[in-house]
Amino acid sequence: MSLEVTVGICAYNEDRNIGRLLDNILNLQELPEKSEVLIVCSGCSDDTVAIVQRYSKQDLWVRAFVESERKGKASAVNYILNNARGNAIIFVSADTLPRIGCFSRLLSKLRLPNVGIVCGHPVPINRSNNFVGKLVKHLWEFHDHTFEQLNDAGLARHATEVFCIRKGIVEKIPPDTVNDDAYLALVAKKKGWLIKYETNSRVSICGPQTFSDYFKQRRRILFGHYQVRGITGESPQHLIFLFPLYPVRVSKLILWFCKEYGLLNFLTFLLVELGVDAAATLDFILGRDHTKWSVSSSTKNVAN
Repeated sequence: MSLEVTVGICAYNEDRNIGRLLDNILNLQELPEKSEVLIVCSGCSDDTVAIVQRYSKQDLWVRAFVESERKGKASAVNYILNNARGNAIIFVSADTLPRIGCFSRLLSKLRLPNVGIVCGHPVPINRSNNFVGKLVKHLWEFHDHTFEQLNDAGLARHATEVFCIRKGIVEKIPPDTVNDDAYLALVAKKKGWLIKYETNSRVSICGPQTFSDYFKQRRRILFGHYQVRGITGESPQHLIFLFPLYPVRVSKLILWFCKEYGLLNFLTFLLVELGVDAAATLDFILGRDHTKWSVSSSTKNVAN
C-alpha cells in the first residue's frame, strides 16, 4: 500500500507547544514525500493562530483552517476527515511531542492487511514522587500493558494521543462526540478492521499535575466512554466495560497491576476510578455536555 499522509492536529489555545510540535513533525518525523500537516485552530484566543499561519506561509506542507468560534473537537476532527488529501491520516494531540520514529512505526504497521487503525504509546513526563504523579504513572503504564495484551489477542478497541487511520473508514463522527479516538476505533472494529498497538511508537505527554485536573480529565473521558457506548452499542476499552466481556483476561490485568505496584496502590487507584466513574455516570444520566470541555491547564507543560 502506497501511503500519502495527512497529519491532523486539532488545536485550542496551544501556543505554548504548537511551534515545537510543528518543528518536530517537519524535521524529526520520517514522512512520505506526498504528505501534509492540516491544523484546525478552533476559537483560539492566544497566539496559536499566528504561530500556525507563520508555519503555513513558510512551508507548503502546512495547511491551516481557522474556526472563529470554538465548536468542540468533533467539529475539528470532521474537518480533517473531510479535507485530508492523504489516504492515511495521523491524528496527534496538539499538547504532545512525538519521539523520533513515532510516525514511521505507525505507518509501517498500517500497511498490514486488515489493519484500519494503529495507535501509539503515550509516555507521561510527570514526576511520580507525589500522589497525582503516581496516579498518572500507574494509569498510563497500566494503559500500555492492557493495550499490549489486547493487541496480541486482536481485541484492541481504542486509540490514543497519536494514531493513524485509513481515510474513508469513518467519514464523520457525531458533532457532540467527546472521545473521538474511541468512537473511530469502535466504528472501524464494527466494520471488520483490526486496531493495532505499536508500543515503540512513543509520544511524550504531560498528565495532570493536580488532583482536580486529574479528576476533571478522567471524568470527561469516562463520560465519553458512556457516550460512545450509547451511540455505537459497543463497549469501549475500559475495565468497567471490558470485565463482562473478558472476565478472565481482565482479572489477569488486575493481578498484573497488584504484582507490579502492590495491593494498596491498586485499591487507591480503583477507589479514585470508581469516584470518577460515579461522577461521569451522573453526567451521562443528566445529559450534561462535555463537547467544549474545560481545559486542564496543568497538562499543557509538555514543551518544558
